[in-house]
This record gives sequence, C-alpha cells and structure tokens, in this order.
Amino acid sequence: MARTNDFALAYAAAHEEAGMTRINLAPILHRIGEDPNYLFGEELLALAGHCPAHGDTRKEDFEKVAINALLGHLYTDLREHIVARMPLDESGRLVLATPPDSPHGLDIGDAAGLAAADPDRMVGFLRDAVCHLLDAIIKEWAIKLMVEEDRCRSEGTITPNAASVFVLARELQKSVLHGPSGYDMLSITKTGSHTALHVCWNLVEAAPMLRPGLEDAAYDDLARRSLKQVLPLAMGSLGMLCQFMAAGRIEADDHQAIHPLRSDQSAFLYDGDKDLIVLNADLIEPTAMAGERHYTGCPAFYANGLINLYMEIVLALAAQYGIYGRLQETAGAKTEP
Repeated sequence: MARTNDFALAYAAAHEEAGMTRINLAPILHRIGEDPNYLFGEELLALAGHCPAHGDTRKEDFEKVAINALLGHLYTDLREHIVARMPLDESGRLVLATPPDSPHGLDIGDAAGLAAADPDRMVGFLRDAVCHLLDAIIKEWAIKLMVEEDRCRSEGTITPNAASVFVLARELQKSVLHGPSGYDMLSITKTGSHTALHVCWNLVEAAPMLRPGLEDAAYDDLARRSLKQVLPLAMGSLGMLCQFMAAGRIEADDHQAIHPLRSDQSAFLYDGDKDLIVLNADLIEPTAMAGERHYTGCPAFYANGLINLYMEIVLALAAQYGIYGRLQETAGAKTEP
C-alpha cells in the first residue's frame, strides 16, 4: 500500500492554519461540462455556490475561484494543442530553436558548442529554449480561441470554449487582482507554464544531486515517480508556493525559470525508504494575504495530464542532451579537493 505524502498533509494543514479553505475546482468543471450555460450564471462569480468562510472575505477570493475555474476549463484544450503542435524530428526528438537575446551564448545548431558548454550553462539554455517554445505554442492556442470566439459572435452561435474566453476576458478586465497589471489569458498562461517547467526542471536536476551514481534510465524513472510528491505545490495557494520556493532557495531573485537548481537548495530531499525525491515539509510556513480565505490551487492541476505533459517535455530534453551525466560531472568536480 502506498504511503501517505507527508508533505501534502503538512501543506494542507498550513493553509488551514493560515485561515484558508480550499475550493476544489473539479466539481465546478464537471458542472460546466454538463451545462455550459453555467458559465454565464451568477453562481460561478460567487465562489461557485460555496459559502464564504468569513464575512471579511476579500473580493479577490471571488475573482480567484471564477478565473481559475475558467482557465481550468480551457486548459484541457491547451494540453491537446501542445501535444498536437509539439515539434518533433523524424526520430521523435524534440526540436528547439535558439532563444532570442539568450544570456547563455549558445546556438542550438552548434553541436560542438553545446557539447563543450558548462552543465549549468547548458541547463539554463535548455530551460530558456523550452520556455520560448511553449510561449509560441501558447500564443498560437490563445489566438485560436480568440478566433473561435470572434466566429461565434459573427454567426450568433456559441461553444463552451468561446463562452469561457468571453467570460474570462470580462472578469479579468474588471479584476482587482489582475486588472491593474493588465494580465490576460495569454500572459497568465505563459507565467504558469514557466512555473511548471521550472519546478519540473528542478526535480530533474535534483535527481543526480541527491542520488549520485545512477544510470540515465534510473534517473528518468526516479524523477517520473517523484512527480507525485511535488504535485501538492500545484494544489496550494500562490502565496504558499512562493513562500516555499523562497525558503527552499529554488526561486531566483528575478523570478525567471531559466536558472538551474542551486547546489545549496533545501526544497528537495531524497527519501531512501520510499526511493523517492520528496519535498522538505520543514520549510512550510502558513502564509496568507490579509482577508485571503480561499484558495483553489493552480488551474493546470485540474486539466488532466497537463502538468505530466510538462514533466515529459523536460524529461525528453534531459535524455536528448545527456543532462544527468553532465550534472554528475559538475557535482563530482565540486566535491574534489
């Protein structure tokens, strides 16, 4: 019988201690699937029918539930779009392009230069390249949805995706949380994509750091099995996620996803009894904004297989470019007298 994810229990308890109640978006998404007209109702905008936990619940909590539910609904289509548009060569290898203005000074077409690159530099370059790839695919997806909404307006018809795009744009425009910064569906999705890729890269890079001496296939298996241990981060609030990442030194000061995992990180641990990489529950601290009473978790968590897809993309790149072996060489060099 599988052992309980101790981090998940501690993480949920910390949210409760911070005064927050989780609203599970799965039943809301099921309701939308059964009756797309629910998208236009008032209930979705009122915590989807949940009673406020406190009288002083802030307006942002109401927005959060509606916006994340709408994104969660659309992200099933996003996953399908990424799978369909992922560029692969004849041998099934992922095709990347050199990122514009990359700080790493590498060229994806220069095999000798890539082979000679310092491992951390190479990992940073791959992180940068895959973020740009996903940005382009996400932009294409957003345009596709906006074209669908425009077509529905012209024809006087409606589809569930077009309805979600319309309501989402309306709610984001008047949002206290997102309106002032100009965040829209595209920018939110790109940011979330970068965060997901960043955490997946961290897990992959942690494997040889915490468990040296394994073969590539064993690292691939260890990282893939350990993903379930990391998923609780996607189930919590944004504030708690940021707190944990800062405490574990896995978030750079500039908040970009292109930085390799630091050798002094403390967020990931190796559990020899479980043979898994786990998260360090000792770093959790109850964190909430004033008046923040509800959280939903990341919308991508509710799109079946989306986070797993990001993990598979990172695992594929790690295998293609021999990242596990290169990182072990770095670790060995650092430990030599």
